[in-house]
Amino acid sequence: MKLLFAAAAMLALAGCANVTSAIDTITSSKVSPASVAIAVNAFDAAKVTAKNYLVYCTPVPAPVGCDDSAIQAKLVPAINAGTTARNSLEDFLASHPGELGDAGVYDALKTATDTIQQIVSAYHG
Repeated sequence: MKLLFAAAAMLALAGCANVTSAIDTITSSKVSPASVAIAVNAFDAAKVTAKNYLVYCTPVPAPVGCDDSAIQAKLVPAINAGTTARNSLEDFLASHPGELGDAGVYDALKTATDTIQQIVSAYHG
């Protein structure tokens, strides 16, 4: 009987550990509104720089430092992905003031910003 009780107690404690793990996962997959605002502003600044780079690279022949393959394969998709992520986060925060934003969308925004900055830094003449 004691062995049965011990086994039941072990299962209950294991269940608590799973619940705690699930709660940790949920709370760690959210970001604060302040962090979202900073990421949105950083993306907006990077997007302006990227658009200026696109304007700079538009003339034919393209000036030194322009790489059409990088622009088409990386820069334009990063601008589009970042814009989508930014809009999604802004819409969420507008309809849920003060609540935590989705970390996955936040990470997508950060990735887009980082990609834009890397491309502009690597190819700017």
